[in-house]
Amino acid sequence: MERATRGFPRTAYLKVDYRSLTPVGRTLRARVWVDRIEGRKLFARGTLHDGDRLCAEMDGLFIEVIDPQG
Repeated sequence: MERATRGFPRTAYLKVDYRSLTPVGRTLRARVWVDRIEGRKLFARGTLHDGDRLCAEMDGLFIEVIDPQG
């Protein structure tokens, strides 16, 4: 799902669950997507991988703050 935001998204909460040790000095793959949208609320999810190994999962809520100046 791709869309342009109407305002400036701000983080309401961001939760990270670490599933395994995350190596330093290696190329990691991050994947983030918008799970759903409810009005100005954007619910996002994501994962962090070292190859096929899942290192972390994320769950977040972002709120679009509308600029009254237009």
